[in-house]
Amino acid sequence: MPDVRATRLAAHWYFEPRAIEQAANGRLYVRLGVRRFKWYLPTSGDLVSRARGRRRIAPIGPDLVRSLVQHDKQTRSWEVRHIFGALSMLALTWWSISVHGKGSWPVLLGANLVINGYPILLQRYNRARLRSLLARLDRRHQGRSDEPALTATGRTSAQPPRR
Repeated sequence: MPDVRATRLAAHWYFEPRAIEQAANGRLYVRLGVRRFKWYLPTSGDLVSRARGRRRIAPIGPDLVRSLVQHDKQTRSWEVRHIFGALSMLALTWWSISVHGKGSWPVLLGANLVINGYPILLQRYNRARLRSLLARLDRRHQGRSDEPALTATGRTSAQPPRR
């Protein structure tokens, strides 16, 4: 059985946004077309969310940081689902090649890119932007000494950590 601590460290390493992902507010992902993909996403894209009047993140107020932290956790969950989906579709593609020869593997790879690849990139793009926003909010809040500082966990510095 794998060590739980090692698994958590590996997960933290994987999900932590890289410098290139955060550079220029996600310019790499914009060039890859992730924002355009996000706009037209059929289930929860910007176009659908606006039409339905849905909001995932609380408006500016006392619950903003908690909402951002919760959304950060949710991006990890969605990304893991798409990683498993991508691996499953790759296994299906391999099976298609081994059983049917040439078969339809180019179609399966293309579908995998659209169904799983772009959503993975989208979650990484969103998480990098969320982390940048949380860091800016934290820096802005540190300038005010009369209020307890907000942390990335959504608690104030005056609150003790949960055990």
